[in-house]
Amino acid sequence: MATESNDLYAPPKSAVKDVVGDETFELSSRAARLAAAMLDGFLAFICFAPAYIKNFATLAQHARGNPMGVWINLAKSGGWFYVGVLGALVVLAIDLTLLARNGQTIGKKALGIKVVRVDGSPVSLFRVFFLRYVCNVFLTLIPVAGSLYSLVDCLMIFGESRRTVHDRIADTIVIKA
Repeated sequence: MATESNDLYAPPKSAVKDVVGDETFELSSRAARLAAAMLDGFLAFICFAPAYIKNFATLAQHARGNPMGVWINLAKSGGWFYVGVLGALVVLAIDLTLLARNGQTIGKKALGIKVVRVDGSPVSLFRVFFLRYVCNVFLTLIPVAGSLYSLVDCLMIFGESRRTVHDRIADTIVIKA
């Protein structure tokens, strides 16, 4: 007969309690999350706006009836397109820096909200960027199912926990900063 000290299959004798997160944080409002996402999207749009405007103007003048006109005009707008790419890379660099420091994008910082783990601890750059954003983008690219995923992801915000599908994938919440 084995004694308690050398029985490898005996249950632990210490008291084990569930880990409960510190409930001192307040969830972000749905409106603040929407406004932050819209601001981030607007910043991305602004980067490429000169190329869009140049493309639209040349398309209206030269591409009537030419299905390749869009691609030809994109090549003609050359410098404006690259200015947009450079601007998008600058915004991405700023967002990655803010995400690594305190779980915020430019829009989230402006609205005073941030992404944290469910227990309130800081979120890693890998978790917030790859699991919340990159994984989310790839899921939306799946034909038909991606559109359904996007709809479900958006509608999940109306649950009591205010967590979207990408929040659940990354085990994160959005709180007031």
